[in-house]
Amino acid sequence: MGVRVSEPSGSDPVAIVGPGAVGLALAARLALEGHPVTLCGRSGSATVAEIELTDHQGIRTVAVDWQDDPARVSPFRWVVVGTKLHQRDAAHAWLEGLVDRDTVLVVAQNGVEHRDWVSPHAAGGQVAPALVHFNAERLGRGRVEVRQDGAGLVIGDDAPGRRAHALLERTGLGVQVVADFTTAAWHKLMVNAVANPVTALTSRRVEVFRDPSVRDLAAAMLGEVAAVGRAEGARLPDDAVDDVLAWIDARPSGAGSSMLADRLAGRPMEHDGLLGAVVRKARMHGIAVPLCAAVLALVAALDGADH
Repeated sequence: MGVRVSEPSGSDPVAIVGPGAVGLALAARLALEGHPVTLCGRSGSATVAEIELTDHQGIRTVAVDWQDDPARVSPFRWVVVGTKLHQRDAAHAWLEGLVDRDTVLVVAQNGVEHRDWVSPHAAGGQVAPALVHFNAERLGRGRVEVRQDGAGLVIGDDAPGRRAHALLERTGLGVQVVADFTTAAWHKLMVNAVANPVTALTSRRVEVFRDPSVRDLAAAMLGEVAAVGRAEGARLPDDAVDDVLAWIDARPSGAGSSMLADRLAGRPMEHDGLLGAVVRKARMHGIAVPLCAAVLALVAALDGADH
């Protein structure tokens, strides 16, 4: 299945799946650049809404269309998925109507399974995985604050990635194009697959990694993740574990994680798309990851008990 897509113009309609922090931020930035944006997700009864964006330029508001019924959408040339990993089932319902053979589908999520889970809707040549590095916080319905330092989005240097770059650079969030997206994705997953579940399990922020026993656990888990990543083709150096621990050490005092925030707020956590992806890939390669599997089981049980 081929894809016939021209470069985006400032007036091209864009569908954004997921009115969470990432979706709201991308929708607001694209709408401010003149793109007619349709935000797809729960909205109550509103069909037109305003997004209030807070960033380095202050507070701005922009109008978008808001659609809350997947049965009422038709295909878009440009579709961006900004849901969290545990919201894939809901996203599938939207993609069924939004995507056809001429769609470029940008999957702006954590993890390493971007193309895998959208494969029922789009061929690989239509899909542009994007790693989200900008920090966004949803302040309420239609309200989002964006904080960033450096490249906010990382995409691969392939055909769909180059198409997506033409759209994503309009967000002003900073787009880095990398030749080796696999390595970039697994390097980020090393952080997310360990820092997120450990902080969520302990209900503590990054200072928990200063405890010697927790640090030893994190280092061992990171070693397991790196082994699976290398089996998947990621070029992770021998000192990758030390690099990730140093990155965690450099976080400001009191910094938490998205999974900890979700637990404290009583929301479902995206453990399956992070640590679960590591365990799934490990089984495919016959690699033992006992610590990652054990922590995954504990976080899953915790998530189930909280809901």
